[in-house]
Amino acid sequence: MPSIEVHAHTALTSALREQILALCNDAYEQDFTANFDLLGQAIHVVACEAGRLVSHAAWVAREVRVGVQRVRLASAYIEAVATPTKLQRQGYGTYVLRALLPLLRDFDIAVLSPSEPEFYARSGWELWQGPLSYIANGRRIATPGEDVMIYRLPRTPSSLDPREPLETDWRPGEVW
Repeated sequence: MPSIEVHAHTALTSALREQILALCNDAYEQDFTANFDLLGQAIHVVACEAGRLVSHAAWVAREVRVGVQRVRLASAYIEAVATPTKLQRQGYGTYVLRALLPLLRDFDIAVLSPSEPEFYARSGWELWQGPLSYIANGRRIATPGEDVMIYRLPRTPSSLDPREPLETDWRPGEVW
């Protein structure tokens, strides 16, 4: 199995930064530089095998609020889950996701916006069914075309109902 390394975004070497960026460019089939630059406070988890980067995921701390009472949850928002195109469907993405979950013990919940919901569902992620929105300049903006998935962590409230409204705060780039 690959080895796992954990790096703060601010501590990435230029070589590792370039490797992660190349991996994300390949996996997302686009220039990922602008998205990568928005991960300034991220923690990166990389899987390496035989000296090469085989998968990546990162998380940033974000607050989400649930229900009409807007219960605040500290979320680990998962970003940039990526495996090189030629290595996909070999278990590397699942491996890196499973490796990062134990690192999230200080969070109430893990959240992500899936490009492939079925991939995440196989690992226990749940599709949020309630309405989604974000807050910008004091206004709530609905995001009906978005998909969000959650992963219940040990601190996730047992009463959490994924049919409730879910909101977060606006941020540059992709809100969800």
